[in-house]
Amino acid sequence: MSDQIHLRIGAEPWRPADSAKIDRVLNHYDIPLAGILRQHRNYFIFECLEGHTKDANIWAYAKIDRLELKAIRKAKGEDLQQLFSRILNSRTFTAALAIDHSIEISAEVQPAQLKVAPAAAAQPVEAPKVAASHAIHIKADRVQSAGTLAAAW
Repeated sequence: MSDQIHLRIGAEPWRPADSAKIDRVLNHYDIPLAGILRQHRNYFIFECLEGHTKDANIWAYAKIDRLELKAIRKAKGEDLQQLFSRILNSRTFTAALAIDHSIEISAEVQPAQLKVAPAAAAQPVEAPKVAASHAIHIKADRVQSAGTLAAAW
């Protein structure tokens, strides 16, 4: 089975699939903005990377192991944010674009994309957001190009 979370288009980003259950909400502002999900006996962190007060926002989902799960459950404040940042900067994760609390498109973000993100050198916390936005734009362009190509047939 893949190390990436399975998402359902149209799902709420904090409940990204019928098979994904919230284990713990770690940041809440009107909606859950960060936390831990469980899906198919695996744990994942989720976080709204950008746009939490807007209609469109970018989310990240990364698989975590049992040691990371324990550390996250104990962490608070800045320590928790540093843990999330370290996790997202260290592995492939799934990024999703949600509009009006509905997942519209998702894309995988590879560690190599994080290293080339313009913000990566200056601010590691910003690298996942920049890389996620870039990956989603690329995927959206591909979907649009495929639609245009299909319409031409």
